[in-house]
Amino acid sequence: MPEQRRATRGDVARPLRRSAIAGVLAVVLAPGILAACASAPIGTAVGLEAVTAKRDRVADQAHERSMQRLAEFVRGKWGPVALPEVVVDRWIDYAEWGGAMSECLAAAGFPGARAADEGQRIDYSGVDVESARELFAVDVATFECQGRFPVRTWFTESVRGVELPWAYEYVTSELPSCLARHGWAVAEAPPSDEFAARWRTDEAFDPYALVGPDPLERASATARCPAPEALLDGASR
Repeated sequence: MPEQRRATRGDVARPLRRSAIAGVLAVVLAPGILAACASAPIGTAVGLEAVTAKRDRVADQAHERSMQRLAEFVRGKWGPVALPEVVVDRWIDYAEWGGAMSECLAAAGFPGARAADEGQRIDYSGVDVESARELFAVDVATFECQGRFPVRTWFTESVRGVELPWAYEYVTSELPSCLARHGWAVAEAPPSDEFAARWRTDEAFDPYALVGPDPLERASATARCPAPEALLDGASR
């Protein structure tokens, strides 16, 4: 969360700028190439299209709820104000968020906002405003920009229950069949609960563990028989 400073009487006569707008709502953050083998190309693995469509609907709903919370935040600060209807321009990666917000705010007439704390918040110290009306306009612009560029990983927990069943089915059926057909040894998948507990972590199940130590051989295996994460992420919007 951004640093905040309590206003004093001596601040009243000065323009509202720098730290005064560090408390705007953008810092209320909302709560995730390979070639494919013949049996499991991106977009045609069994059930992939249906599961990604459902995942995208779930993410859309989670984003809508997060925008409702942001709207409540703004109205709690400014009263029952009208806010713009926001349409998603594109879903972005977390690393893009700070830059996208900075560009969007600049286009709205408020240059100077920059990502801070490794992209966890927006620093508004470089943005100057001269009145409470302009401060309100910054909040509205921030609301709109955040709605236009949601981050997929904000909603990881929301889509987890959609992706996991498909991913486990894939690593226990299509993926091992593909590896075996190309002559690679097949690592046995763990029980579903263990697979789920480690999903998308550094300790996640490695279906290529028995392919061999040669990095080129492993690259060939992952290209011909993609991991479930590669298929799911490759089908992202």
